[in-house]
Amino acid sequence: MVKKANGQKLNLYNFNAEDERSKKIEKKKRTKSKKKTNNTKTNKNEKDQLFDFNNEIVIGIQKLEEPKKNVKNKGNIEKKKPNKKTNNKKRNTKNKKPISKKEEQIRKQKRIKSFRVMKYTSVSILVIVAIIATMTSPLFNIKQITVEGNEKITTDEIISLSQINIEENTYKTNMKKAKEKILENPYIDNVEIKRKLPSNVLITVQERKATFMIEYGGGYTYINNQGYILEVSSEKLEIPIIQGSETVVEELKPGNRLENNDLAKMSTVIKIIEIAESNDMSNLISRIDIENSQNYKIIFESEQKVAYLGDETDLNTKILSIKSIIEREKGTAGEIFVNVDLKNNYPTFRQSV
Repeated sequence: MVKKANGQKLNLYNFNAEDERSKKIEKKKRTKSKKKTNNTKTNKNEKDQLFDFNNEIVIGIQKLEEPKKNVKNKGNIEKKKPNKKTNNKKRNTKNKKPISKKEEQIRKQKRIKSFRVMKYTSVSILVIVAIIATMTSPLFNIKQITVEGNEKITTDEIISLSQINIEENTYKTNMKKAKEKILENPYIDNVEIKRKLPSNVLITVQERKATFMIEYGGGYTYINNQGYILEVSSEKLEIPIIQGSETVVEELKPGNRLENNDLAKMSTVIKIIEIAESNDMSNLISRIDIENSQNYKIIFESEQKVAYLGDETDLNTKILSIKSIIEREKGTAGEIFVNVDLKNNYPTFRQSV
């Protein structure tokens, strides 16, 4: 009987033969697996017998480092640090807003202004360079020096004091220093120096005039109305002599000034001279004694008379009284006293014996 199993026909006659075939196939598989295992063992033995460069040291041979392999494992890869600049740029580009027309106009105006500034600065620099080049050229060399306003001091002396030289460039000359040098002369009260381009220089001076003298040691010291000492000379000028001053003889040098007490008294002396000039009698005054400020004295040597003024009050009336007495007592030597209250008393004249 033939039985069916799982939809296949079983051959009962050939059943033993098929068993043998399957056994043979299994043997072949076993032999192949044994050969493979033997081959792997032999390969391992061969590898063990080979020379290992990594683990053994050979003299004279340098070990080369193996090239690093790119490991693609995510866990071993170092994470690159994020670049802040690039991130900020990306953020800025993302955050940028579209520029409006007003902003574009403002930017354009700023560019135009900056361009104009650059343009004007470059032009001004060129102009300055051109001006400096022309100023230092021989065209502005000094050819003539003119001096005005001088009477006592000569022109050559003033030019030599200024230290301004012919053929010197007028812009290289220090006019301030030249002015200071000229003012060193006691007779010079003020100086003004002007450039008359291209090649002339004008020096204008104001001189001090000797209006009084101080007599000492057979010589004379010339002073002006402000009490400046101008010169020491043996020559006597036709000007009044101040006597009774408090200034020490050693200080009577050109360029110096009288002491403060003498300067205060000089204001009264100047008033006396001015009133005398207005009454045509200043030429009669020879000396003025300022020793006592409560009793000034005027000496008239040509008239042989001395007038006692008292203090500085009511000088006009006192000078007029002195004039009338001099005219009345012409040729008579004596003393005139106007150092009284002329509203209640009369001036007196005392003839010298």
